[in-house]
Amino acid sequence: MKKLIGIAIFFLCVAAAFAEAPEGYSSIEDYTLTYFKKLNKTQDKLTYMNKKRALAKVGTETVNGSISGTLFYDVKIKGMGAVITLRYTNYCDESGWIFDGEIITHSNMAQNGEFSGTIKVTGDTPAEICYDNMRMAKAKPQAGYYLVTLPETPPQKIDYTLYLKSKE
Repeated sequence: MKKLIGIAIFFLCVAAAFAEAPEGYSSIEDYTLTYFKKLNKTQDKLTYMNKKRALAKVGTETVNGSISGTLFYDVKIKGMGAVITLRYTNYCDESGWIFDGEIITHSNMAQNGEFSGTIKVTGDTPAEICYDNMRMAKAKPQAGYYLVTLPETPPQKIDYTLYLKSKE
């Protein structure tokens, strides 16, 4: 019995040693949760996006990162809905976290729709987060998954609920 327990512990240690989680993170979910929290913080600077009423969010603005880069926000009415663009260009508020890319949202007037685009993170732990498989309802992610790629790992599907957890 002691031998069986010893073998089980050995395999757990070997599995942990070969896990592909980035340094400082216990899993890709932990990394992605941290990513969402940092990205959400960048959007706090936006004036239009943070207005209460949907139509008050229509407009264009650009904010600067605390260290470098810009975050461009644009909402255009298109048909019976809107197209929302968030474009990060070398955006950095915190050393080690530089964002590039864009998130595009196609939404109807009830704020239901879909996301597309990819954000590339450079710095301490590079990654790519793809939004192409995400759906929203009432202005929040409601279905789908993010495709997260870390260095030397295959893309992994991260359920939309992890984003909701980042807002808690």
